[in-house]
Amino acid sequence: MTKAIANGPMYAAVGYLILGVTIATVGPLEYSGFLPTRVFGFILCVAVFFAVGYYLGVRAPVQRRQGATAAGNARLLRRIFNICIVLTSVVMTFELLRTIATGGLTLSFADAALSYFSAYDGYTRNTGRYSLNFIITSLVAPALFVSQILGIFYFRKIGLPAKIAVIYLLIVQILVFTLGAGKQKQFADIIIYIVTIIVANQASTGRLRMSVLLKAAALIFAGIYVLLVLLANRYGAIGVDLATLNVNLHPLITYRYDSALEQYLGPELSFPLVMFSSYLAQGYYGLSLAFEQDFTWTAFAGSSYSVSVILNQFFGAPFMVEESYPYIVGASTGWAETKWHTVFAWLASDLTFPGVLVFMGFVGFLYGKTWREILLYRNPLSLAVFAMLNIGLAYAPANNQLMHSPGPLFTLFVVLFLYFRFRARFNAAPAELRTRGVRIRL
Repeated sequence: MTKAIANGPMYAAVGYLILGVTIATVGPLEYSGFLPTRVFGFILCVAVFFAVGYYLGVRAPVQRRQGATAAGNARLLRRIFNICIVLTSVVMTFELLRTIATGGLTLSFADAALSYFSAYDGYTRNTGRYSLNFIITSLVAPALFVSQILGIFYFRKIGLPAKIAVIYLLIVQILVFTLGAGKQKQFADIIIYIVTIIVANQASTGRLRMSVLLKAAALIFAGIYVLLVLLANRYGAIGVDLATLNVNLHPLITYRYDSALEQYLGPELSFPLVMFSSYLAQGYYGLSLAFEQDFTWTAFAGSSYSVSVILNQFFGAPFMVEESYPYIVGASTGWAETKWHTVFAWLASDLTFPGVLVFMGFVGFLYGKTWREILLYRNPLSLAVFAMLNIGLAYAPANNQLMHSPGPLFTLFVVLFLYFRFRARFNAAPAELRTRGVRIRL
């Protein structure tokens, strides 16, 4: 493998984090009291620890199970995939029918934006009241994730019924969550999965063709375009545009009316870009404010909202997330926990900021190790972990995505369990034992 292919994901992740800090510093929105030097210095330290961990991971010895066969691997994957695809098809069909029955299904972005605001009208956190469909969709979230990753990865090898089921799941998610509920996350996740798998498939051949990179870039830009349209309609639904932005923004944020975006693109085109920039930058403002707060240890329960709820509701433990940096920042500055806060501020509540640097070294190690296993052996479980980490990194400027809600948290534990339990059998060399050469009939 070439150095460019081996180290490419690390360069992309580090560049993405630095891009967010840059936008927070010189972008179209100005954040009151933002400390660019301190934030940029910390992110550079994060990048160094992450890069060192990645460097070690991508060169670490690979665990392999003697006696593993491609046929045995195929049987294991077939069982996992069949269970996951059937389960998620049933649940997502129910969700689709429920959305239709309640009048929530729409093909209009404007109506989707209204649905988004309606869903959160009167919502109160940590009430202990969760709907049955929320509990069910959270429990099947790992199965949905695995269905998508394996289904897309082996799409050319699976049978026609499985192909139809995979496409059906992708479409239903967009109908139910993106158009029905006005949410952006599920659509963005699908784009990340597809881009990850396209690049991984090509990289595992030992070279990356420009045509593949262009396809990946086209998907990313197409996904960003859809997200921009959703954003424009979301804010348009409540009467917010560039002219009224400073009236409607948080008091600690000011729009720079001399922004180059508005000068070159005009108010209508630049408005969704301005708001999209806030997704990449606002969390770093929360991080900046967190640096000025006193540390309160949250006993490894404050970095995850869902963990705090579970411990509080079922074991009577204190609601430790209220002692985390985002909550403390909200109480002292008005930048509430419901605003964007980077994953680093959430993690620091449990680990301290120096501890976050060490933790990101371990994340980098796992990121590099799974990428190596993908390149050498096309290990599907390594791909699942790698794709999951890409989700976490993509949302890192905004929140602790992998541990915030019950569904992603459950998925994190299940996928890591599958990886550490079975990864060695898929790291089977020589070439004739690779899953690459087996037609998997699912």
